[in-house]
Amino acid sequence: MESTEPDTFYDQHPFDWVPPDSSEPIRAVLSAPLVEWIESLAPTALVLDIGCGPGRVLGFLARRGMRCVGLDRSRVSVGLAAERYHRPGVVGDNLHLPFADAVADAVISDGVIHHTEDPQAAFVENWRILKPGGRMYLAVYKDSGRYPWLYRYPGALIRAGLRHSWARPLVALLARVPYFLVHFIRSRGRRTWGAAENLFYDYFVTPQVAFLPRSVVEDWCTQQGARVLSYDEGRGANVHSFCLAKEPSPKMPPSRDAVLAAEER
Repeated sequence: MESTEPDTFYDQHPFDWVPPDSSEPIRAVLSAPLVEWIESLAPTALVLDIGCGPGRVLGFLARRGMRCVGLDRSRVSVGLAAERYHRPGVVGDNLHLPFADAVADAVISDGVIHHTEDPQAAFVENWRILKPGGRMYLAVYKDSGRYPWLYRYPGALIRAGLRHSWARPLVALLARVPYFLVHFIRSRGRRTWGAAENLFYDYFVTPQVAFLPRSVVEDWCTQQGARVLSYDEGRGANVHSFCLAKEPSPKMPPSRDAVLAAEER
């Protein structure tokens, strides 16, 4: 039985498609803007990866010796990430993060908030936990390219088929097998069935998706006082990305009493 309930779905399909035993494959599947952003962080930064999945980003951070904590709504994903990379993980909801205000030096939301019921509220929650002077990496599905059409039309047929036991063999024959073969050929035999299956479910079956124009995300940033340091349109990819900065807290002028006390000394 295929579940379309988010919590159950992400436990059944934790998108575990990165080999855990080598740093090179992890780096290879991370986007260039994300790698560049991580490499620009201070080595002592505390990084929270919100929506960490099985830990591909945590693995990259861990191998750089950085302090990092992952959060995901899938207990299975959090367990895989902790087992592989020996970094703490938390099971939680992107819309109600179990972290105090201004706790993180850096926040990563790599292809996550577009899978929530309210992407803007999820963005605000991620922003809340970022320290003044901190930085955030945000990647979301864009509203252009082929993927929105693929999810809405072929994807709708696939999701409908998976809800009926009699149709699942047809979905496997007409969609999952061809999808695997394409990936197998393109990867020159490196893509496994399991990895291709996880990608298939991520692209076509995931129960909640929003496609977000650049202007919408930039409006959110304006509302939160977020400064956009850089933008990458994600040419050839399904996502576009934003590197954001939270302004440092303004230094308050000393009080009159403090000034008088200093003068007396």
